[in-house]
Amino acid sequence: MDSLVSVILISYNHAEYVITAVESVFKQTYKNWELIIMENGSTDGSQKLLQKYEINPRVRIVYGEKNIWPSHIQNKSIKYANGDFISFLASDDYYLPEKLEKQMKCFEKLSSEWGVVYSPHINLNVFTGIQTKMDCISVSGDILKDLFTLPHSGFINCYTPMIRKECLERYTCYEDLWTEGENLFLKIAIKYKFFCLDEPVLVMRVHDRNEGFAGRRNCELNQIILTRLMELPEFPEEYIKYVRARLATLMAMYAWQELRLGTDAEWARQKLYVAVSTYWKQLFKPRIIIGMSLSFLPAKLRACLNNCVNNVLRRRITFSYADRNDS
Repeated sequence: MDSLVSVILISYNHAEYVITAVESVFKQTYKNWELIIMENGSTDGSQKLLQKYEINPRVRIVYGEKNIWPSHIQNKSIKYANGDFISFLASDDYYLPEKLEKQMKCFEKLSSEWGVVYSPHINLNVFTGIQTKMDCISVSGDILKDLFTLPHSGFINCYTPMIRKECLERYTCYEDLWTEGENLFLKIAIKYKFFCLDEPVLVMRVHDRNEGFAGRRNCELNQIILTRLMELPEFPEEYIKYVRARLATLMAMYAWQELRLGTDAEWARQKLYVAVSTYWKQLFKPRIIIGMSLSFLPAKLRACLNNCVNNVLRRRITFSYADRNDS
């Protein structure tokens, strides 16, 4: 198979990283690709750095006058793609050299009902230089149910997959939401099979400007996306119970984080109510019971209890570390 692959690089204010991202595409062992750079209104000099690629016939740069939501720019980018397969890349990450080749070799053996080939990735901590392989759910075939029942195995990173273009044309991003992230794969998995290539193909930088760690925003997005997913006419009715269980677990998790690390007890209480009303078995979870109790306490008392718990946990970690050293 020598199909054209459209690599879509979304660039925004990563002047120190974007050239490495672009060059990682040029270093691919698979040669039949085009690079579409969606420059999303950067203000840090990224646009000037990218200008040198304008003369390359394999590169198309689409400059945006202002920054727009990731959901908008992803939908927009698909319209520029000429390839039957699409691979996304963020401007602060980079591909390993055989990324495209290995995933396209998988597609050579797969029929058209297979829409996605995905892989794990490597996290690179820019402060320590430490690289860590991040596992992802490792299943192939009809994986819709697995995406809800095996979340502890890891998620599908947005930038590791190779995706048939028709999948992204059929299931576009919700443009009234900031982003869908990996939740987009939940829609694609309704109709298409997934294949797991269990080899890292991407290095993802972890730095102080990553946008994937805003807890409350992610909570609201997950609540909306999972609710809409259950409302899709083509969504299998027998899987709704798994979505409800997953939604309830996420709401409880975000509520607990807010009670332990944040200050908005009322918001946390609302999410606990959502968790219980969505999936009644959550009512018997210790975190729900304790969390609901914490949410009614005065802020100062709640903070005092959290500090006490943190101190106990710190001592336990210290003692455990000392015991290992003594042995």
